[in-house]
Amino acid sequence: MSKQSNGGTYYLKPRKEKIYRGKAEKIFIGIAFAVFMLYAISMIAPFVWCFINTFKTRKEFVNNIWGLPQVVTFRNWEKCFALEYNGVNVLGMIGNSLFFSFACTIISTFFSSCTAYAISKYDFPGHKFLYIFALMLMFIPAVGAMAATYKLYNDLRIYDTYIGILIGSCSGFGTGFIYLYAFFKNLPWSYAEAAQIDGAGHYTVFLKIMMPMAMPSLSAIMILNILGIWNEYFTFYMYAPSKVTLALGLNGLVEANKYGKVSYPELFAVMLFSVVPAVLLYTFAQKLIVNNVNIGGLKG
Repeated sequence: MSKQSNGGTYYLKPRKEKIYRGKAEKIFIGIAFAVFMLYAISMIAPFVWCFINTFKTRKEFVNNIWGLPQVVTFRNWEKCFALEYNGVNVLGMIGNSLFFSFACTIISTFFSSCTAYAISKYDFPGHKFLYIFALMLMFIPAVGAMAATYKLYNDLRIYDTYIGILIGSCSGFGTGFIYLYAFFKNLPWSYAEAAQIDGAGHYTVFLKIMMPMAMPSLSAIMILNILGIWNEYFTFYMYAPSKVTLALGLNGLVEANKYGKVSYPELFAVMLFSVVPAVLLYTFAQKLIVNNVNIGGLKG
């Protein structure tokens, strides 16, 4: 809303309506706030405790687990990068985790996009069955296919290789397929028809029209995939044990800690390195994820 005056145009801010709450509602909101605050503290407290203990020596940690460090030392942060599991140090673990997180995410998202677009937009025999089949695959536990997958990797001679993990990411089905199928299904076909009138082919329509329109949803799905692969343990443990990621290496360092080869302060430093990037990524991208990962919603 604006008003004219002798000095020019000025704008009036709309008056906010005051919300009146009853006594019972205020009490309920206060109790809910206290409960969620306690829950938040319980989630943050372990990270704070780990961070404080990274500045203690091994002896001081054993003697005073809950107290503040008497003498602050940064040696644990320096030494944690030299810790090794299966011949790979922590820097190598971080490198493997970053490589697999981004490479596998790009591959899986691309193939999921192709599959979802083809099944949702093209009327060919069996396209409805393929969608139902994709849903049925999600009900099969990973453990149920473990033996067959392990044998397949060995038969193809891609067991314990980088290419083996990347090939395993080429599936066009999964959670990303479900989200993208819903997006493409609700996307009007008029966009493609307009491009086809101008001479665009099927690949041009998909790559230059449909994919850019799906980019907000694709970005949200890619972030979720990055977080999932960053924290993935089982896949690398079973099919690529020598390609040690941070999740796999942490498990090995925990085992080494039982035999006194790794101190708790050093282990806590590695743990924080594994958790903090994922927490920061989700913190800055949570709005993008919430706004764009909507089954059946038209985004773009």
